Amino acid sequence: MDRKEILIEFGLSEDVARVYLASLELGPSGATAIAEKANIQRTNFYHISRVLMSRGLFKQTKKGRSLLFVAEPPEKVVELERVKLARLEERLPELKAITNSSGIKPKVFYFEGVDGIRQINNDTLKYKGEIVGFTSPRYLSLEKGNAHHKYVSDRLAIKNKVRVIGEVSNEVMALKAKDREEMRETRMLPKESFTSEIEFAMYGDRIAIIDYKESFGLIIEGREITKTLKMVFELVWQSGRIVS
Repeated sequence: MDRKEILIEFGLSEDVARVYLASLELGPSGATAIAEKANIQRTNFYHISRVLMSRGLFKQTKKGRSLLFVAEPPEKVVELERVKLARLEERLPELKAITNSSGIKPKVFYFEGVDGIRQINNDTLKYKGEIVGFTSPRYLSLEKGNAHHKYVSDRLAIKNKVRVIGEVSNEVMALKAKDREEMRETRMLPKESFTSEIEFAMYGDRIAIIDYKESFGLIIEGREITKTLKMVFELVWQSGRIVS
């Protein structure tokens, strides 16, 4: 990639990039010299110089009666991009609020097979924060043990805490026994109240649903639907039906 292409990636047009590079190489120079060096028509130079000045990459100076143009150093290009990114990050909550209130329908992503389930589990690891949900003994069974241990190891690496609810079973009791070392809090419901081969996880604005029996799953992305299901989880979490 040559120098011109690098600047084009920063949003400059080809002619504007050529003028900036020519000016950078020449130092303080007049319009004619820069236009010739950049291989553009002098009549186009003034428009391009205004574009560069509006981007903060060009300035004018005088030497006697001569009007000279000076390119800002390359570090200024990087700094300006950093400033723009910082401004965007500052306004991000406002922009997200607009998105959330626009009435957009939740997005649903469908996954099949072992690889699909692995993709769903990996998606929860992209979120930084607490994950809550309902687990299934089928996931914790010997058949799925290796996948579970790798997932826990990856989750601990990013320090994500978990709260889960499952049915009273040997698998869930074994899970609960390792709560402290695995940054998790597990609670159980009696089997007459709750039993499932489907696992639910809520993280950020997403819900992961995995059917380990049929080997498929969904990710639902939607603020309101996730918020509602989290409330259901909290109601069960605080309910008198919890065994331990």
